[in-house]
Amino acid sequence: MSEEYGLSRRQLIVADCVVAAGYAVLVLLTSSTGPGLVAIGLGLPIAVRRIWPVPALTVVAVMSMGAFVVDALRDPLLAAAYVLYVVALTRSSNRPLSSRRLIAVAGAVGFVVLFLAMAAGAPAGQSRAALVLTGVAALYGAWVLGQVVRDRRAAAARAAQVLAEQAVAAERLRIARELHDIVAHSMGLIAVKAGVANHVLRVRPEEVSDALSVIESTSRDALVELRHMLGLLRPSGEPVELAPPAGLAALPDLVSRVESTGVQVELKVAVPEPLPEAVDLTLHRIVQECLTNVTKHARAARCQITITGAANAVQLEVSDDGAGGAVVEGHGLIGIRERVSVYGGSYRAGPRAGGGFEVVVRLPYE
Repeated sequence: MSEEYGLSRRQLIVADCVVAAGYAVLVLLTSSTGPGLVAIGLGLPIAVRRIWPVPALTVVAVMSMGAFVVDALRDPLLAAAYVLYVVALTRSSNRPLSSRRLIAVAGAVGFVVLFLAMAAGAPAGQSRAALVLTGVAALYGAWVLGQVVRDRRAAAARAAQVLAEQAVAAERLRIARELHDIVAHSMGLIAVKAGVANHVLRVRPEEVSDALSVIESTSRDALVELRHMLGLLRPSGEPVELAPPAGLAALPDLVSRVESTGVQVELKVAVPEPLPEAVDLTLHRIVQECLTNVTKHARAARCQITITGAANAVQLEVSDDGAGGAVVEGHGLIGIRERVSVYGGSYRAGPRAGGGFEVVVRLPYE
């Protein structure tokens, strides 16, 4: 319990010392039997209740009962209740449920009896019994209040931990999507161009140089993006070499690399205003994943990419004339769907009526 009511632990201890001094003065003014001893015996545990809560409760309980027996204490165990609150706040209850219910019933009975006695006008001879009942009620109230506050703090701590774990999981998922898009696209192009180079090595050796150039540039770009992603995982104090973020401006380079594999790509971008950086990056990653699928699975000769912007929304359509077929959601299409769901957008992927495959995405933004 480091902070409470916006105060530090040291400030709370100072406040307890002030309360202890005030209570000791009150005892000195009202007690007729050994006021100095009673004031010290009850005031000191109050002052140290946050440092040694259980020993403080033991001392104040013994002193309260002794002072009450010799008629040196005229308050209903308020000092013991004040210390008991911290004990209930800092100590978890290991009592079985039946014991806790018994304590609750005893405290409730004390409240009811005390209320009835006050309503009926108890005689002066019964004032000590009224003090005992009031003390029981005060102790019960302090214990219940401490337990309630402790349980609420524990619930708040658990909720904060759940939120932190969810944030970590979301960040890991985002990084996993980024790494998948980077590696899958780059390795897919490298694999295609390596296959072309191997196929034409003896027949058309002049084309091998072009294939190796594509492999070299693609692998270099992939390494730069991987360094950028891994830089996000470094401690904040370490320097990191950042690459320019991917976006719509980087699509022509992406298209040219895909066209080097033999697929003719038509790119149309009609966005009237600059997009938010996150939306810009998301569109790039979705196009990257779609082109990866085109080069690896579609066996297509042509691919068309159309990006149109409207008021607070942007729509992306990627279609090809390949084999089409039923939708089989691997990591790529799942990643696209997850990226779209972040913005509350819409996503559709499937074969076209005239043959081939298409992906249609709509991303709203503010």
